[in-house]
Amino acid sequence: MATLFVENLTVVDFSYLHAKRGMVGESWIVDLELSGDLDAQGMVFDFGHIKKGVKRTVDDEVDHRLLIPADSEVLTLRQRDNDQHSLEWRYPGGEIRLLAPASSLLALPGLEISKAGVTRYLIEKIRALLPDNVTDIQVRLREEATGTAPFYHYSHGLKKHDGNCQRIAHGHRSGIQIFENDRRSRYWEKLWADRWEDIYIGSRDDLEGTYYVDEVPHHRFRYDAPQGHFELVIPEDHCYLVDTDTTVERLAEHIAEQLAREAPGKQFRVRAFEGVGKGAIANAGENNPGRSQGGWLTGNSVLNL
Repeated sequence: MATLFVENLTVVDFSYLHAKRGMVGESWIVDLELSGDLDAQGMVFDFGHIKKGVKRTVDDEVDHRLLIPADSEVLTLRQRDNDQHSLEWRYPGGEIRLLAPASSLLALPGLEISKAGVTRYLIEKIRALLPDNVTDIQVRLREEATGTAPFYHYSHGLKKHDGNCQRIAHGHRSGIQIFENDRRSRYWEKLWADRWEDIYIGSRDDLEGTYYVDEVPHHRFRYDAPQGHFELVIPEDHCYLVDTDTTVERLAEHIAEQLAREAPGKQFRVRAFEGVGKGAIANAGENNPGRSQGGWLTGNSVLNL
């Protein structure tokens, strides 16, 4: 028997419902091992097929969805007409109510969303793609190793996106790097990581109103996108509102501009990540913003890795 492996097969960015934290954005790196007898080509399985078929299946099943623990006592999930699903999720912070197309949700057996549960689900989906000579499948889900660097979990939706980012409840586990006058500042990084811990970042354009549920204020977001109609009700104190779309480019700009207002007379450079290995760069402040500083260009630019 032989074993092949693929590290960093893909990254799945999604949100899930947690009994205490509410809606949590997450990013998991996916590693894969396949074991079995060698085929006529001397392979367990063709790497090209892994990249095309297995990666696509993992992305289609989990990426940019809201994962729901189907057996939780605090969940009410209903199927409606026109492929719409509605749910209610009760947790200490309030209630989360969602109306969205079925394709944007994934209900998994169990009382909570866990790596073990998602791993079992993916193994079954992957197994259907593989030839008989492959007898063992190992899937490893892991967070990006960031050491002691700050990070935050956020959820959002991009109604103008022509892909799955338009889904109103998907998210990321994201790092952030902030430079104050060319020097990295863990103080500001920790401040924003705390500010956006388990947050839903919403656009004011999508905010339909604010209502009370059991005397707790909740924001209601709603929009129509190519995949269908989306609505989300979520406690106000678990939201952060911005005046723009919630793309990573806009979020990096927002953080940089807020920093410049909170600390006038200083220049800031923000590298905001959207999950793993990708993000955007923005600069703001009064320290010669038109010149290059410390070997990097000022102005706003997208970081493509």
